[in-house]
Amino acid sequence: MPELGEVGAAAGGVASNPHFERDLVYAGAAISDSPLTVVLVHGRGLDPDYMIENVYDRLDRRDLSYILPAAQGNTWYPDTFLQPLERNEPRLSYALARLADVHAMLNREGRADDEIVWMGFSQGACLSCEYVARSKRRMSALVAFTGGLIGPDERTLTRPDDQAGMPVLFCVSDTDPHVPVSRVRESAQIFESAGAHVHVAISHATDHLVTDEAIALGQQVLERVAPRR
Repeated sequence: MPELGEVGAAAGGVASNPHFERDLVYAGAAISDSPLTVVLVHGRGLDPDYMIENVYDRLDRRDLSYILPAAQGNTWYPDTFLQPLERNEPRLSYALARLADVHAMLNREGRADDEIVWMGFSQGACLSCEYVARSKRRMSALVAFTGGLIGPDERTLTRPDDQAGMPVLFCVSDTDPHVPVSRVRESAQIFESAGAHVHVAISHATDHLVTDEAIALGQQVLERVAPRR
């Protein structure tokens, strides 16, 4: 599995990466005035506005800072996350490089890795899981609203390094048409094996959306890593 530096090289840098054509969206407090930054990553066919309305507003944690990257064409990579990795290249590498750039920018702003939460929905949840796993760094938390690690089967999935105590939340419906519960469980086990503190919430027959239960669990994660002042 490629490391982040290899991802950047494969993506060909900023100039050729279509996802850099979209501006970042900011919400909440200023980075310098907040204890934590949440990177909110949208799903296929969606955009940062969707994440503002369906996640940011409902989390009700405006004391935190948020960065929302946007995919060119509102899609990070073309095929399902269950396909062999090469089926989603080069767009998958482009997408990972975009997140790596956001990460580097936050570090330059003085934000430590353990002050960054990666949170996504659907395709954005898959991308966030993959980025955190490949980063080989211990982040503040990972929240995957309907998503998991990217690859065709359990043997091919990225294994993260030591994630001792990192809160990880997976939420998925048992009838979701895009993300099978089996992949969520596989992803959860991989992060747990790396030392993360993992919680899996499986809702019954809910639509492909961020449920109220998922939002409540996401609030609990944020409260754990950045208690309200």
